[in-house]
Amino acid sequence: MALDGLVLRGLTHEFNNNLIGCKVDKVYQPEDNDIIINLRGKNTPLNLLISVNSTYPRIHLTHFKSNNPPSPPMFCMFLRKHLVGGIIKKIKQINLDRIVMIEFEAKSELRTSTVKRLYIEIMGKHSNIVLTDENNTILECMKRIGFNLSSKRQVFPGLKYHVPIFDRKLNLLQLSFDMLSKTVKEFPAGKKAANTLVSTFYGFSPPISREICYRSDIDPSDAFGSLNENKVENLIHSLMLIQSKLLADDYQPSVYRDKSTAEYLDFHCFEMRYLINATRVDYETLNLLLDEYYVEKSKFISFQQKTSTLRKKTSTLIDKHKKKLGLLEFELTQAQARDQYQKMGDLILLNIHHIKPKDSEIVVFDYESEKNIAISLDPSLTPSQNAQKFYKKYNKLKTAEKYLLNQLKETKRNLSYLDSVLYALDKADDSFIIDEVKEELYRTGFIKKSSSKKTSPKSKVMKVLSEDGFEILIGKNNVQNDYITFKVASKNDIWFHAKAVPGSHVIVLSKNQDIPDTTIEEAASYAAYFSNSRSSEKAEVDYTFRQHLKKPKGSKPGFVVFTENYSLTITPRKPHSKKLLLD
Repeated sequence: MALDGLVLRGLTHEFNNNLIGCKVDKVYQPEDNDIIINLRGKNTPLNLLISVNSTYPRIHLTHFKSNNPPSPPMFCMFLRKHLVGGIIKKIKQINLDRIVMIEFEAKSELRTSTVKRLYIEIMGKHSNIVLTDENNTILECMKRIGFNLSSKRQVFPGLKYHVPIFDRKLNLLQLSFDMLSKTVKEFPAGKKAANTLVSTFYGFSPPISREICYRSDIDPSDAFGSLNENKVENLIHSLMLIQSKLLADDYQPSVYRDKSTAEYLDFHCFEMRYLINATRVDYETLNLLLDEYYVEKSKFISFQQKTSTLRKKTSTLIDKHKKKLGLLEFELTQAQARDQYQKMGDLILLNIHHIKPKDSEIVVFDYESEKNIAISLDPSLTPSQNAQKFYKKYNKLKTAEKYLLNQLKETKRNLSYLDSVLYALDKADDSFIIDEVKEELYRTGFIKKSSSKKTSPKSKVMKVLSEDGFEILIGKNNVQNDYITFKVASKNDIWFHAKAVPGSHVIVLSKNQDIPDTTIEEAASYAAYFSNSRSSEKAEVDYTFRQHLKKPKGSKPGFVVFTENYSLTITPRKPHSKKLLLD
């Protein structure tokens, strides 16, 4: 899924209908790679989001609010200086590629009229925002590119702005029917159809290339040279149809979701017929489509980035504990094989009269295996001392076994706990949750306390109203798990947790009423969903009354033991948004 040049043309068309004549009111930079330009439109305020995030670079109008940092970054302040009060005069796409130029009529420091241009390059990890004057001299850019980063193209203040050209391609809008036919018929033999379209035309992404192949009755992996004349003609016709729709600004914004999982498959400004088994959702505008699509995606990637350091630390701790577990298990195996050393000591004493001074080995008959075995001796020790040496090793391993068993138990508990922390970080949807997990790791001694004294409000527990009207609480991390289980729940409330995997504690508040089976099954399905069993078709869930739960003294957050419980196997299910309760 990518915002390709064809989608960007559709967006540019919408921008020209809505943004020309708008005045820049404010400029914000909520994230390192995001800029929001607040515009005063003809009828209503508009927010233009420009993101050069390497994973989801984009430009579109947004209705969603973002939290802004207390002090704006330098690039944000620079844009404010040059753009605030300016009027948008022109918006155009460069060469059907993923580059948009927005031209502003602004005021200079001397209050004279001046032209400023903002170039937005939507190109994955190469994405950038560049501000220039009317002569295309770069004033500033979000990402400065020097000779140390690129020998082909440099971008920093003082240089002339040049459009990036990674590959010389053709602009479909500039091709006549004869030129397009000639181009298609001269495609090099042996090249795959879909890949060739991407590498030949500006703005073509793999999805639209697959769609054009589908409409032309061509398999995307079919090679040119093997296509018959009808398929080549079909391809030319399909390309001309796309060209005519682009020229007429005839777009059909749609998102495609997997029918079973509702996961996003793709989006585009044209109908994607090759996704015949997907659920299609149409939108009135591309701006609305991208706003809703990317808010979910960018929220996920933002939390992934924010939790990356903590996730890395937690993963490192897990790896260390797994390594420690392997060493402990190996040492325990050796300790449990200690009887051989006692037997060697016994055999030495039984055959002590056969041992001569300075002997380094003795061969004796082992009555258990009924075989002769060789026992190594220390020539500097007497036979009796050699026997005591084996007895001493036996006793040492006997003592070590108790220690190793305790260490194994503790290491397994730590691993289980760290797995639950990693799960909480993976599913985090609130910065407060991340802060709580970080504090939790500090309190349990796994990480050092941050020098920052910043305190965050407590994160909110998820609350769901069951079909039968019972309130269901779902913990999002171990702190919340302990809170809802041991601070909120009463003895007659029911506790749920996915069996033998990291996951959330789920509590059904009974309010001294009998909880029906339908609510028990509903809560169990949520416990399965909010666990590492989420992707399983079926998951086993333990549940019991709160009165049967105990938290051992000194145990890690989220850890409980129960004296009796029930289990059921159920399909993981996400709570419907309409059932969520607000505080």
